Amino acid sequence: MLDADIKHQLSSHIAKFDHLAISLMPQNIQKSIYVLYSFFAELDGLASQVSEPMLGEIRCQWWRDVITEKQAQSPLAESLLTAIDQNNWPEKALLDLIDAKIFDLYADPMDNKASFEAYAGHTYSTLLQLTATAIDPLAAKQFANVSGHLGVAFTVAKSLTYLKVHQSRGQIFIPSDILKSIEVSDPKSLRSFVQFGLDHYQQAKQHLDNKKLFPAVLPLIRAKLILTNAQNLGDDVYKKLETISPSQLSFQWQLIKTNIFKKI
Repeated sequence: MLDADIKHQLSSHIAKFDHLAISLMPQNIQKSIYVLYSFFAELDGLASQVSEPMLGEIRCQWWRDVITEKQAQSPLAESLLTAIDQNNWPEKALLDLIDAKIFDLYADPMDNKASFEAYAGHTYSTLLQLTATAIDPLAAKQFANVSGHLGVAFTVAKSLTYLKVHQSRGQIFIPSDILKSIEVSDPKSLRSFVQFGLDHYQQAKQHLDNKKLFPAVLPLIRAKLILTNAQNLGDDVYKKLETISPSQLSFQWQLIKTNIFKKI
């Protein structure tokens, strides 16, 4: 049974997709992965919940203290420490994730593609890698390429779905060496950004050859749906951003097919 606090953390629309995907993972790791994604969901939501960045930084420091000083001051924190211990997750990976999410609190530009890839590497790629470690620690050592590329692809997909939200906060997640205009609505720049994500998705696909670790990628397969929808819109993608996210039904269908055939 999941703790009530964890269930609450998983109540957002995006987390419903995660819930479906995690339910298809090996049963013995499901609680750990629910906890991991719940922890990430809290960090991910800070930018929209705090009135000023410093309040978000304080919460991030609270989570650092949880991990480094083993201060379990909430049910979720206690569950996270248990999951870290059970799965031998490296503290540094989680601390780097926390540090990366501080970027969300400010309106600093994303300098270039390398910076974007580093940000994705410390966030969504880390989720993938820790999940793979929970499934099979030894096999996970050969999973870094999949985690890295798929994490970038999903970060592009999510940045597209949140583009107007970020814009309202004065934030730009599109790398400066892709954005060729002062306007994030620039069609050419958006097409390049979508292709950047698709290229990484394709590279992840090429490296995904360990079927045992396949369940780790399930939460992020909707990246392909989002990116493909965006690509099909061409120059109209900005005008129709609200249409690129898959419905829960289409995601369920894609999830079932992906899990059966073990191909992304």
